Amino acid sequence: MKQKIFILLTGLLGMVLGVYLVLHAGFAEIMALLAVAGWGLLWLLPFHLLPLALDTLSWKWLLRGKTRAPFGFLLWLALIRESVNGLLPVARIGGELLGIRMLSQYGVSPYVAGASVMVEITLTLVSQFLFALLGIVVLLFAISNHLLVLEVLGFLVLSIPVLVIFFWLQKHKGLFSLVQNISKRMLGGYDLLGIIGDPHLLDAEIRSFYDKGRALLVANFWQLAGLFAGTLEVVFTFWLLHHPVPFWAALLLESLGQALRSVAFVVPAGIGIQEGGFMLFGAAVGIGPDLALAYALARRLRELFLGVPVLLSWAASESHYMRRRWLQVATGKEGIL
Repeated sequence: MKQKIFILLTGLLGMVLGVYLVLHAGFAEIMALLAVAGWGLLWLLPFHLLPLALDTLSWKWLLRGKTRAPFGFLLWLALIRESVNGLLPVARIGGELLGIRMLSQYGVSPYVAGASVMVEITLTLVSQFLFALLGIVVLLFAISNHLLVLEVLGFLVLSIPVLVIFFWLQKHKGLFSLVQNISKRMLGGYDLLGIIGDPHLLDAEIRSFYDKGRALLVANFWQLAGLFAGTLEVVFTFWLLHHPVPFWAALLLESLGQALRSVAFVVPAGIGIQEGGFMLFGAAVGIGPDLALAYALARRLRELFLGVPVLLSWAASESHYMRRRWLQVATGKEGIL
């Protein structure tokens, strides 16, 4: 309950910050920019499938030899994961848990599903780190005052030990076995993770993914390709707003914006934080606050118009699954579906 209250409070504060930024930059000016694009902003919905499809290729590559789940199904799960994290107050973790659950419902071992998502998250952090480094290089050449560059670089450097420890614990120590031991000590012997499953089996599956070697590099390549495709989406959005920006400026916004949203993961959908970041980094490349926020709102509209139907499709799928489950129990043929 405390965690839910904390997430709701951070979301509320982020929303207040977002509203303040919009009013401060000029609500009328921002709406005028969005009106120029009009219904053309709907083209962002199909365009966004490109970076998401490349990211899904990374997930599918990790799952090779573990499941024959079709690409279309995994893409749908990726859409659900993104929509849950972007539209619901779940601090960017609810979508991953839901992805594990739905992949398990498809027939994949829960341990394989959980391990694939954990390894994918780790690769995502690595990809975003490399992408953010590239963004810092662009920022270095874009502005004369390098104080901002040093501040951003400082935050990035501080994340290196976290990434290294996170990977090392998964690969060599068994992250979930360690969490189980710590939680049992804190809860007086109560095995919280044991209710969900065997952490040792999950750790073993995670190690099996890391033992793939070359497959990890290929998966990481597709993730980086997805990030560059996301940069093209930024270019396309500004083009729709009738204020085109060069690719390098879009790369700066996308790379550092992604990094900032990851750092602010406790704020649902990074609301307020993401908008502030676009204003800050946009100013570095000559993008005014009204245009930066118009872009941010166009991005939010895309998340809303794409995410709501996806969430409805998930709700329909969950209802169908629960109905089948109930029928199995009622007829005495209960099993894993």
